[in-house]
Amino acid sequence: MEPLNERYDKGQDMRSLMARGDPSHYTLPGIDQLAPDLKRIINEALFGQIWARPGLDPKHRCMVTISALTAEGQLPLLRRHIERGLNLGLTPAQVVEVFVQLTFYVGVPAVEAAMRTTKDIFEERGIEFTPTEVYDTSLSADALYETGKKSFQENIGDSTLYPVEDTDSIEAELGRLIDEYLWGAIYTRPDLDQKSRAICALSAMTVMGQYDRQIRRRIEGALKVGVTPQEIMEVFFHLILYGGYINSRTAIRVARSVFTEQDLSA
Repeated sequence: MEPLNERYDKGQDMRSLMARGDPSHYTLPGIDQLAPDLKRIINEALFGQIWARPGLDPKHRCMVTISALTAEGQLPLLRRHIERGLNLGLTPAQVVEVFVQLTFYVGVPAVEAAMRTTKDIFEERGIEFTPTEVYDTSLSADALYETGKKSFQENIGDSTLYPVEDTDSIEAELGRLIDEYLWGAIYTRPDLDQKSRAICALSAMTVMGQYDRQIRRRIEGALKVGVTPQEIMEVFFHLILYGGYINSRTAIRVARSVFTEQDLSA
């Protein structure tokens, strides 16, 4: 078993990689002054153990963290992790698209706040950003709906969850709106591949405590678009200290059940 000092050193190496020379990334305001033992534990456990794990690439770990912090509305820490994501190789377009992807999962207010923070970071760094404008307003609503149904099939599979028999009900209207805009207008955008979109969705759903058939289907969809069982488990493992270990452990158990049903090993 490795000594704790080795874990600490690994954590400092990871923080150095993330910070790229910015000393503010080594500080934990409040914790530094009030709980130095906790700072040491965070350095060892979060940065020396979790971030250093090999089962998920650093860019996806950045997306997982950014998605979780957006869902939780943690803007000061979100700012740091947007900066860290850029330092670790996320493109400005990928950062923005993570927030676009999360709109129907976490809501417009959370996404708007995240976008304001991102805009400030881009301006501070002198990043010239050209927005991706691909939304085709010449489509009819029916055409957008059909695009959404096809996208859902590609990303999730058959739409058998919570069937609605009354097509005139408000629930049916809600389902159609989601099919049109989440699956038809957002999931079909460039800048993030299907695998990354699945990882972002799983991350937000986990920290928000979504454990019914919705997250089970999202796990099944992640497998469908190429996220490996190990990567799915690593997403949940990564979130232990961002969304709480109870949320992570519950999501891992749901995933293990899905893998068993599909005769897969994590």
